[in-house]
Amino acid sequence: MRRLMVLVTMAAVLGMVSMAWAADIIKIGVVGPRTGPAAATGKAFEEGIAIALDHLNAKGGVLGKQVEVVFEDTGGVPEKAASAFEKLATRDKVPIVVGESHSSSALAEIEVANRYKVPFIICEAWHDDITKKNYKWVFRAGPVNSGVVDFYIAPFVKDNGFKKVAIVRENSDWGVGIAERTETNMKNFGIPFTTLKVERESKDFYTELTKIKAENPDIILAYIYGTGLHFFVSQANEVGLSPKCLILDGAGPPSLWDTFWKNVGKAGELELFMSSMHEKVHLTPTSRKFWDDYKKKYGKDPTDYKTRSIYNVVLIAADAIHRAKSTENEAIVAALEKTNLEVTTGIVKFGLKQGSYEYHQWMPPMLVVQWQDQKQVVVYPKDAATGSLKK
Repeated sequence: MRRLMVLVTMAAVLGMVSMAWAADIIKIGVVGPRTGPAAATGKAFEEGIAIALDHLNAKGGVLGKQVEVVFEDTGGVPEKAASAFEKLATRDKVPIVVGESHSSSALAEIEVANRYKVPFIICEAWHDDITKKNYKWVFRAGPVNSGVVDFYIAPFVKDNGFKKVAIVRENSDWGVGIAERTETNMKNFGIPFTTLKVERESKDFYTELTKIKAENPDIILAYIYGTGLHFFVSQANEVGLSPKCLILDGAGPPSLWDTFWKNVGKAGELELFMSSMHEKVHLTPTSRKFWDDYKKKYGKDPTDYKTRSIYNVVLIAADAIHRAKSTENEAIVAALEKTNLEVTTGIVKFGLKQGSYEYHQWMPPMLVVQWQDQKQVVVYPKDAATGSLKK
C-alpha cells in the first residue's frame, strides 16, 4: 500500500510538473506536405520554422513563454489536410495554425478552421477562393493567383513581346484557377494562346508537347507543381521545343528543389520561374537577417522561398499573440486585422474590405527569375532585375 501511494504521489507530482511545463509553452500549429510529391516543401517549412523559433525564443518567446510548433503532415491530400487541421484544433488545442502550400488542401482546411473558429494564416496556397470566401478566421500572407498573374506573369509576357502563349495546367484547384486568370489576361492583351490540361502527378508529357509544338508558341506557362515539372522541362527539350520556346514555371519551388538539375540536366538552362526571394534582392532588414541566420544555421544559402514564407507567417502569428496579450481566438483575430509587421518581403497589412479575395489578404512582391549558366538572374520586374532576359 505504501508503495502504491508513493507511485500515485509521484505520478501526481510528475503530472503537475508536466502541466506547469506545458503552461510555459505557446504552441503554433503548422500544416503542410511532409510526404508525397511535394515533400520537399515540408523540408523547406521545417527549416524556416527552426529559424523563426530561434529568433523568437532567443528574445524570450511570446508572453514570457517559449514558442513551439506542432507540425501535421497533409501529404498534399485534401482529406488528410482537413484531418490534420482538426487534430491541431481538438487534440493539440493550438490557438493558431499557419502554413499550407496546396490550394486543394487549404480549401479543405479553411472549412475546419471556420468550424472550430481557429485563426489560420496561409503562406503558399494561391487559389483566390481561399480568402474570397471571406471567412473571419482565415488570413493569407502570401501569393494569390490573381495577383501573381495580373501583376507579374501577364505583364512579363506582354512587356517582353511574346507573340503566342501555351498554357499547360495541372488538374488541381490551383492549376485551374491560375490558368483561367491567365487566359483572361491574354484575351485582354490580345495575345493568342492555347491551353492544355495534364494530370497532376503525370510523368509523361510527350502527347501534350507534340500538340504544343504544332502550335509553335514562343513561351509556355507551365502550371505544374511537384517533380512533374521536372519531367515536363526535360521532355520539352527532348522534343526540340525548348530552349527556343521558353518555359516559365508558374509555381516556382520545383525549379529550386535540390533534384531540379539532377532531373532536367541541360534542359534547365534559360528556364524561368516565379519566386519571392533572391540573394541580391532584400526589401527589408528582416530579409537580410533571415538570409544570414539561414546560412549560419545550415552552412549554405537558402534556395526554396517557401522556407522564408513559413518563417514570415510564424512571426506574424507570434506578433498577433503578443499584441493580443492572449491566446483567445477572438483576440488573436482582432490583433491580426491590425497587423503592421515587417517581415522578409515587406510590411504586412491585411485587407479588411469584404467582397473579394483581398479580404484578410496580404501579397508579397514577386520576381520572375531565369536560370542562366545555373545561376539565378532576376529578369522581371525591371526595377528589381539583376540581369537581362535571355531568349
